[in-house]
Amino acid sequence: MLDIKIFTFLKVAELKNYTKAAAYLNLTQPAVSQHIKKLEEYYGCKLIEIEGKSVNLTEGGKALYNYANFQAANEKQLINRLKSIETPLKIGATLSIADYYLPSYLNSYISNSNELFSLTVKNTKSIIEMLLNNELYCAFIEGIFDKSLFYYHEFCTTKFIPVARKGHPLGGKNSYLPEFHNYPLILREEGSGTREIFENYLYQNNDSILSFKKIFEISSFGIIKKVLKNSDAISFMYEDVAKQEVENGELCYLSLKGYSIERPLYFIYPCNSLMKGRNETFYRNLTARGILWKNYDSEIIP
Repeated sequence: MLDIKIFTFLKVAELKNYTKAAAYLNLTQPAVSQHIKKLEEYYGCKLIEIEGKSVNLTEGGKALYNYANFQAANEKQLINRLKSIETPLKIGATLSIADYYLPSYLNSYISNSNELFSLTVKNTKSIIEMLLNNELYCAFIEGIFDKSLFYYHEFCTTKFIPVARKGHPLGGKNSYLPEFHNYPLILREEGSGTREIFENYLYQNNDSILSFKKIFEISSFGIIKKVLKNSDAISFMYEDVAKQEVENGELCYLSLKGYSIERPLYFIYPCNSLMKGRNETFYRNLTARGILWKNYDSEIIP
């Protein structure tokens, strides 16, 4: 059972106000202040700084908040388990994976499994934040993440390539990067894994998105592909995202000199999660069905 002082600290951090936290917890404001003081004495550092009416966490406070918030969520899961209350497995997925890799698995899963789940679709940055804030148990992500914080499986490797309309001026050519600059560029929003991959590629080639004629941000691949079909814009995406449109003769893959990017897609969950066993069972069931992924690492990588 978590100490009441921890819950007091979490509520003050959340509301950024001692008075509101006291009212919510049905405590007096002096009692709230005393709880925070006792925690600061125990951990030997300042946790909260008050400047005027502003209540802010110190670096130590932020560290305690992340830890305590996780433990509070773990305790809630433990209580649910002890009470035999079944809670859905809270899964996250980035847009590319959710739209183009998961559907065939989910169709079979719903038909053959008794495990309940809820699926949240957001960009990579948002999914990572939700995992660390205990709002999700596990996730399928692309892009870069801190491997020291998560257990992970590499379940698929896919090509990340430039795409444009069929008959695009660059179609059928092996072009140099500066030639791409002459056309509008469509990117996902900041925080998306695909955008991060592309911007890292440009950085490694002493370039940036500012070199392009025009830049448009669109968060939906469905809309991106529709725009590509009717313009000279280009975009970069995973091969399977555009596969159907390429096979239908609506889009084409472009060739860029010296360019070759293959990226792994990951199944991840926090290292200190009490849901480890459930997450691993889910992943084993997932890969055992053999519907989506042929190449995956069956070992947990710490």
